[in-house]
Amino acid sequence: MVGREYDYIKGNTAIKPKRKSGIRRPDEKQKQIQRKKINRKKSILSKHRRQNDRKYMFTVVVAIFTLGCITIAGDSNVYKMQSQTSTIESQIKQAQEENEALKVTLLKFSSLNNIEDKAKAKLSMHIPSKEQTVTIDFSKDYFESLEHEETTSNTGDKSLLTKLKNLIKF
Repeated sequence: MVGREYDYIKGNTAIKPKRKSGIRRPDEKQKQIQRKKINRKKSILSKHRRQNDRKYMFTVVVAIFTLGCITIAGDSNVYKMQSQTSTIESQIKQAQEENEALKVTLLKFSSLNNIEDKAKAKLSMHIPSKEQTVTIDFSKDYFESLEHEETTSNTGDKSLLTKLKNLIKF
């Protein structure tokens, strides 16, 4: 190899070239090998981390999706209930209007003049005169004998209460 220094340097010495040794250091190779091993471990760990991150992101996305579906389902139920209440309210208003119309027709048909006109026109009825009327006086008790018959038929069923009633009546 090189025996002397001036044999090694040929030319200008202004740059001060570094001496290259032909011998490689073994610790540099070991460091490179260790770095490669560490890089491999890091890449494997980073793959696992990426996979774990993907799993985590997937669970987050699924959770958000399910919450969104639940929210949409709840909103659709609320919308259905609102539409049902609006249809029921419209039916109630319609029924009230029909009820008012029926009340008006009932008042119209229940007036005495209307009844009298229909009785004369359709049924050919007329107002009776004083000679055609029959008056009945209900101040007297015409059905007194009927009451005694009912009470006498229940004589076999005498109780203290019925005996007291009979005593008070006579």
